[in-house]
Amino acid sequence: MNDERYRPRPQSLQAELPGLGARGEEVMAEARAWAEENPGAWEYMLDNAERLASRGYVSANYLVHMVRNELRVPVPNSCSPAFARMAAEQRPRLRGAFRTHASMTDGFGG
Repeated sequence: MNDERYRPRPQSLQAELPGLGARGEEVMAEARAWAEENPGAWEYMLDNAERLASRGYVSANYLVHMVRNELRVPVPNSCSPAFARMAAEQRPRLRGAFRTHASMTDGFGG
């Protein structure tokens, strides 16, 4: 597994100050806007995350590809880390279901 091989830094739980123009804040805003513009696709991602969580950990990138391939909805790749944090924020039973590591989106929600 890549986690064992590369030992990525853990997710930061430190809150960030919004409004300073950080790239992570932009990505989180982009992900939230995408979810609002595509509520059906977002619910599809959340429902499948819950289904997959019952079998083990969930990959946000896998959910992105499911939406692209099965619903034919375009999804930005850069939003995957933000989607994992948003899913855990919106559905508490998904907390811990994603293997989250350090990301520029840390501290801007979730």
